[in-house]
Amino acid sequence: MLKFNSRRANLSMLVGSLLLVLIAFIVIKFKPDKIDWLNQDLINDQTAIAAQAQSYLATDQPSFQDKDLFFGPIDAPVKIFVFEDYSSSFSAVLADDLDKIRAEFGDQVVVAVRPYAKNSDIARQAAEAIKCAADQNKWKELRALFFAKVKSKQTLDPVAIDNLEQVGIKSPEFALCLTNERKSGKIEQLATEAEALQVYGAPTIFINDELVPGARPYEDYTDSNDEVVAGLRTLVARKIK
Repeated sequence: MLKFNSRRANLSMLVGSLLLVLIAFIVIKFKPDKIDWLNQDLINDQTAIAAQAQSYLATDQPSFQDKDLFFGPIDAPVKIFVFEDYSSSFSAVLADDLDKIRAEFGDQVVVAVRPYAKNSDIARQAAEAIKCAADQNKWKELRALFFAKVKSKQTLDPVAIDNLEQVGIKSPEFALCLTNERKSGKIEQLATEAEALQVYGAPTIFINDELVPGARPYEDYTDSNDEVVAGLRTLVARKIK
């Protein structure tokens, strides 16, 4: 009888363990947005890997908003929206390639940049700093400085005085802006709006109605399956009539 009870107990433990595994699988598969313990940084990095070959027809796409930050004429036929993380090396690399796009295609392209700051406090602080620098018409310079620091693996302190001095930002006005709750609320709002557009990591770009996750390389490349994948230049060229 003792041996029978022991076997029954072991069987109950096995069934219980299998049930827990099944529940975990169902939750992860069907409710990924509810799993707080997932490593969001890892998800974001995987989204940003340059080897990502996919692009998708967007079910919805961004449109220009008041105080959007952009390069190029707003009425350009090719509109690129990039959701970027100013503390991310992937976003920094993509920013360089978007500079090449603007140099090659000129007024046929407009690039609008928006922060996607959900990975860390540094990402959020950097996004707020860029918005405040825009009030002094210095956002391009501060963005370039942040990305230069990231690429050279320097410590990024978005509100450091030496950063402000390098790009000519007036400290008192900048400091006052950083305490503006409406500015910080706008950063959070942009992240929520991005996720409604199926943006879940940075960088992610829209080229007109095409959604491209990750830092797509500038030139075409061959993936691990020996298939040629369209680079950023090709994706943009296709949109120009």
